[in-house]
Amino acid sequence: MAKRRLPIKAKKQNLTPVWVIFAVVAAVIALFVYRGLRDLSGDPILRSQDDIPRLTASEAVSAIEQNGAILLDVRQASQYEINHIKGAISIPLGEIEAYLPGLDKEAWYITYCT
Repeated sequence: MAKRRLPIKAKKQNLTPVWVIFAVVAAVIALFVYRGLRDLSGDPILRSQDDIPRLTASEAVSAIEQNGAILLDVRQASQYEINHIKGAISIPLGEIEAYLPGLDKEAWYITYCT
């Protein structure tokens, strides 16, 4: 009697490396699109303090007078009490995140600390 052989099963291919590469490529593309959209919307990603726009005193005065900008004094409250620019609002830098929800998103805020 002849031995009966079992059919050879096709080896299933592992597609995990392909999916990992696809996910990494998609994440990189998404990051570039996100950064581009942030730049186009006027809400750039600030990577360091050098990326923050600086104003001269005359530019700040002009922004307040012509555009209704609001001055935020981000020094400690005790320093604000000693001396501050007339009309400035005191919000210490360490507490600014707590105040963010209450600030007008459409207003132009100019912070200063010296």
